This record gives sequence, C-alpha cells and structure tokens, in this order.
Amino acid sequence: MRQIHRRIFLLFLLSLLCIPSPAFASSNKNIVRIGKDITIEKGQRVTRAITICGQITVSGTVEDSVLAIGGSVVLTKRAIVKGDVVSLGGVVVMAKDAIVRGSITEINSSNFYETFLKTISSEWEGWSWIFALISLSILTVILLLALITSALIPKPIQTISQAITANTFKVILVGTLCLITIVPLALLLTISVVGIALIPLEVIFVVVTGLLGFIAVSRLVGSWALSWRKRESGIVGETFWGLVILWMAGWIPYLGWMIKAVAVVLGLGATLITRFGSYHKVANTQ
Repeated sequence: MRQIHRRIFLLFLLSLLCIPSPAFASSNKNIVRIGKDITIEKGQRVTRAITICGQITVSGTVEDSVLAIGGSVVLTKRAIVKGDVVSLGGVVVMAKDAIVRGSITEINSSNFYETFLKTISSEWEGWSWIFALISLSILTVILLLALITSALIPKPIQTISQAITANTFKVILVGTLCLITIVPLALLLTISVVGIALIPLEVIFVVVTGLLGFIAVSRLVGSWALSWRKRESGIVGETFWGLVILWMAGWIPYLGWMIKAVAVVLGLGATLITRFGSYHKVANTQ
C-alpha cells in the first residue's frame, strides 16, 4: 500500500512539470529541468536525465534513459547510456566512441508540423480547425506527462500494459465498474461534511489512475504498431507513437469517442488490478 501511495504522489509531482518553472531537479540520481540545459560531466553517474526546452550533454554515465523534449542530446566520446536516448523536437549527436545500450529515437519538429497541418487543414470537411487546435493542445499536455512518466517509471507502465493482454476480461470488468461507481460515490460523499472534503481526493485518484492507465494503453498500441512495421523502440518511443495513433483515431466519425472510451476503461481496469503497476503476478497470468 505504501508503494501505491508513493506512485500516486510521484505522478502528482509530474503534473507540476506543466507549470513554467526555471528548473526542477530531483536528486543527484535523477535530473529533471525545464528551460535549462543538463551537463553530465566526466565521471558523474546519474540514473536519468530529462529536460524540457533544453539540451542534454552527456560525458559521464546514465544508468537509465535520456529524454530531451524540445531540445537535442549530445553524447561525447566518454558518454555511457545504459537505457534509451530520445530527442523530441531535436537531434541526437553521438560521438564515435559513445556507448548507448538502448534505442536511439529522434522525433523532429518538422514531422509534427506536417501531421498537424494536414489534420487542421480544410481537407478535413466537417471538422472545425478550432476544435482541432484545442484537441492538439490537450494532446501536447498529455504527451509531455506521458513521456516523462514512461521515462521515470517504465516498469509500472510495462506491468499495466501487460495486464491488459494477459487478463483482458478482468481488466474490462474492473474498468467498467470503476466508471459506473465514480458518480454514485461522489453523491454519497456529499451527504456528510467529511465526505465533501473527500471529493477532491476522489477526483485526484480517478485522474491519476486514468492518466497512468491511458499512458499504459498508449504504450501497448505503440508497441503493436512498431512491431507491425518491424521497427524497434524503447518504452518512451512506444508511448509517443501510441498516443499519436489514439489521438488520430479519436477523430474518426462516430467511432472516435468509442475508441477513446475503450482505452480509458482498459487503462482504469489494468491500473487497479495491478495496484498501480506494483503487482506483477496479474500481468504474467494468462
């Protein structure tokens, strides 16, 4: 139970990253900054390095992943990255002797613009470009949270996504029951003064559970899409492409909202039965 509380608190802290801030650093093991560059010197060892609108230069050792959103990643000849290297909106510059044991993913901004312009152009008859921009803004916020979450806590995301395929019926049942009980539970809480005070906690619980589950569903969709195209990528890349696919599928007339609803149900159910990704036995059961 204590692990679950820790994961919920961590996701709540991740949501604060959407608020402009000069810098945010966790500990000496995890480096997370906004609007500033990250430099890992020779001999320095960190677990993860994540920056938004900044550049990451690695001359030391990164035990896990390196993620630059809106910036580039520079790996010098002394760099050692044992996980994935991802640059969203930039490039990855790698010296000859640099070591990367995971995958290297570059998602350049030119690809974003081309896709987005096609989506909001007049070719899409019957759709308002205003709603497209609103949807795009929501996607951007979720995308930032999803990439950071999958980079910081990849194992819970993998456990939740695996539970969807291993226990599909149970996941759907639990997710549906969760959606059905949200409103009645809120109404019951309004009966007493103490219950009213608990309503914000219920909202936070549902939002965190739904967000974590939706990220796991996106990762699963992305992994399927990449395997179908015979391409390999780390969990961050899988989550990114899965979110893009779900977002584009959401614009399909009549079926779009159903696809998103199914994704929410699957995510809620899988998150709950795996206890926020901490219970691995469910994910391994066929």
